Amino acid sequence: MNEKRVKICGITSLDVAEHAINFNADYLGFIFYAKSPRNIFPKEAEPIIKEIKDRIATVAVTVDPSDSEIQKIKEMGFSMLQLHGSESTDRVEEIKNNSDLKIIKTFGINQEKDFDTTKVYEDISDYFLFDSKPLEKDLPGGNAKSFEWKLLESYTSNKDFFLSGGLTVENVETAVNSHYTNFFDVSSGVESSPGVKDKQKITDFINKIKK
Repeated sequence: MNEKRVKICGITSLDVAEHAINFNADYLGFIFYAKSPRNIFPKEAEPIIKEIKDRIATVAVTVDPSDSEIQKIKEMGFSMLQLHGSESTDRVEEIKNNSDLKIIKTFGINQEKDFDTTKVYEDISDYFLFDSKPLEKDLPGGNAKSFEWKLLESYTSNKDFFLSGGLTVENVETAVNSHYTNFFDVSSGVESSPGVKDKQKITDFINKIKK
């Protein structure tokens, strides 16, 4: 499949969600992580998901979620679950078996050997997401940092993956033209300030990938 896919992450309002849908985003991510400037609470996300879930794939982004958190995500009507923590293979398999959510497993990358850890997750994840590996003081994601994309030349799996971490309107064409993947994930790169999405940047980002 050569069609390019775009995930706009860190959605916190129906207004921005509708804008991203209108300009052909493929996935919308909602971050359930209190320390993130893009955090959204279930009571805020629920009416947005209800409004849009039949029109676009919706991704609940979590960090080591509990069973009760996953149950709430299912009840809200999300179609996908992004695991952005240190979830073990047993835990991912358990989540996969107990829900009908598609699973995106995230990995932090800063050297070739980081891809070795992905292999045991291939059969229990629907997609991978590669982000820059966070430093000790960083959040698990959304740090506006890229990893060295050339490292992807050593990635040998056929598993589809989202490229994430530091993508912007300015550099995404380079990422697309590198032909490492057809899936692109952005959060801080389409914001005017942390947690505040910029509609024009969303439009420009999607257009640079799809046109």
